[in-house]
Amino acid sequence: MKRNWQSAWIVGGSTGLGAELAKNLAHDGVVTYVSARNSNRLEILSQKLQAAISYPLDITDSDACVRSVSDIIKSNDGLPDLIILAAAVYRPMNAGNFDVQEISNMINVNYMGIVNMLAALLPHSSSNKNVTIAVITSPSGWRGLPGAVGYGPSKAAVINMIESLKPELDDCGFDLRLVNPGFIKTRLTDKNEFNMPQLMDPKDAASRVLTGLSSTKFDISFPNPFLIYLKLLRILPYSLFFWVMKKITVNKKT
Repeated sequence: MKRNWQSAWIVGGSTGLGAELAKNLAHDGVVTYVSARNSNRLEILSQKLQAAISYPLDITDSDACVRSVSDIIKSNDGLPDLIILAAAVYRPMNAGNFDVQEISNMINVNYMGIVNMLAALLPHSSSNKNVTIAVITSPSGWRGLPGAVGYGPSKAAVINMIESLKPELDDCGFDLRLVNPGFIKTRLTDKNEFNMPQLMDPKDAASRVLTGLSSTKFDISFPNPFLIYLKLLRILPYSLFFWVMKKITVNKKT
């Protein structure tokens, strides 16, 4: 598919979906900046991709986010046309392994990391240039799901924030998008000990993300029918919703 982007920035692009997004964009000739905490993985990736430029970044460091945005603006002569915020950490969690530190870490990376990036980007909005900012979230942020005690709330907060900012930023040159993929075969989902419906290869998921971002869709959710079922859970009354969740929890234990 022909892309309209001349430049892109993948934050959280050293492995998994982020790395595949970087590969796709770079192979299409898009100048692609790739950021992540692991500088070694970034260097290996950038060596394989001629159009990729490595920019190590820890998004929990707000000052580092500001510096990285400034550096990339100077290098690219403005913000990249497409910015994908994909950095995240995950640990399956329920009442039996409830861990304050792990929850704090997920909130710090998955939510506050996005807050830090947006705070660094917002001062550079311009009605003269349209920049697409896509945030990789999760269907676990749509409603409370078993095993997502820490991860789900971090993603729910991001979804709420992007929905709140979308109408205002449309007039400021920022096209905010949400990307809600189902299960993708990565080092994060390798932690799951349950059956994952319609588990996707990262290459397939990356292609779907970029196809969605090439359209005008705000919420890019896939795959169906799995995501359709999860969307239906959002409108169930609590009595029915909790009945379904208890059934799921029992099935996990057996």
